[in-house]
Amino acid sequence: MGTETAPAPAASTATVRSVGASITLDYLFSHLGYFTLLPVLPVLLPHLHPEAGAWWVGTALLVSTLAMRGGALFVSGYLHRAPVRTAMAGGLLLAGAGFGALPWAPGVPGMLCCLALAGFGISVNGLSARAYVVVALSSPGDRTAVFSAIQVAVNVSAAVGPVAANFLFSGRHYRLLLTSVAAVYALTAVLVLATVGRGLRLSDGSGRAPLRLGLLKVMVTDPGIRRASWVTAVGSLLYAQLFSAFVLQVALLTTEPSLRAAFFSLNAVLVIVLQIPVAFVMKRGMERGRPPMRYLLLGLLAFSCSFAVLGVQGDALVAAFAAVTVFTLAETLFTPTVSTVFAELGDGRPAVEVLNFRQVATAAGESAGSFVGGTFFTLAAAHGGLPVFWYTLAAAGVLTAVLTHKGAR
Repeated sequence: MGTETAPAPAASTATVRSVGASITLDYLFSHLGYFTLLPVLPVLLPHLHPEAGAWWVGTALLVSTLAMRGGALFVSGYLHRAPVRTAMAGGLLLAGAGFGALPWAPGVPGMLCCLALAGFGISVNGLSARAYVVVALSSPGDRTAVFSAIQVAVNVSAAVGPVAANFLFSGRHYRLLLTSVAAVYALTAVLVLATVGRGLRLSDGSGRAPLRLGLLKVMVTDPGIRRASWVTAVGSLLYAQLFSAFVLQVALLTTEPSLRAAFFSLNAVLVIVLQIPVAFVMKRGMERGRPPMRYLLLGLLAFSCSFAVLGVQGDALVAAFAAVTVFTLAETLFTPTVSTVFAELGDGRPAVEVLNFRQVATAAGESAGSFVGGTFFTLAAAHGGLPVFWYTLAAAGVLTAVLTHKGAR
């Protein structure tokens, strides 16, 4: 799965801890709000806006995910020059405003605008935080360790958020749910301003501004970036099923709020348990020269196994819990490694530009995945075609991993 390379020098333990602590706190608290809403969002939207049918729900998820994964691309020049703490806090405040305004949005167009604003804010905060890690740390092992710490923090929040989400949703407290989410984002912005140091800019150490439209040309013409982008896009499409098709699958299997919450809390708890040992194995492998792409492809294969379980017996709640267990292993391999893979392809590029490659790939993949999960799952369920839906997703992961592995040899 790629040739081995000489490892980059590691940063001091104090530096890794300092960078990790600042960014992990941001993700821990911001995602408490995020995961209080996301597990119920596909079924919440029709309650807020009754005219939002299956196609509009899929479109809303697509718009939200596209903004969340790619919104920062439109302000990459500003982010390159802006203080890190300002960019992160500003993004958090925009996200809170978008989610908080959702109950009062005028119809479907207003709903889409609110989700786009919230997604844009999340994108700005996320890109700034990850680019900070790339600027501060040069070793792929150190970067993966911090990105893995972020993953653990996110899933601590994800273990708590779905419980609050499902009980507030089942009690029809829709406005209280969204107001609480907005308040959490605002408080996180205050926390970022208090913990992230002043003065640091993502342009530090860069000789030029990040590419804009030229970014897409590089993603097509550069073989390494093209391969990483394709694998990331497919993996992101598969990952997006967790909060689109999986949400709808569980809604078909049970109406019990505690069971629905347990499904997503299991994912979060397993990430917390598995991510540290998985990160340790990956860090040791990278320090020995194994390429990060190897772990990315293993993640794709694990995603495929998860979907295959649902294809075989998706009408059983036990199978759904087994599928999310395998899915979680895939997540611990894939998600923290994506940023490391792109950082390794930097070749002197500005940190914002490096993470913009990742943004484009994940935006394309997760946006398409959210639409597929929100719309085509519903259509497949209506026509008795759910096994075909899950098998198709599984085949996409296997085919991408096999072709990429052969192309890298």
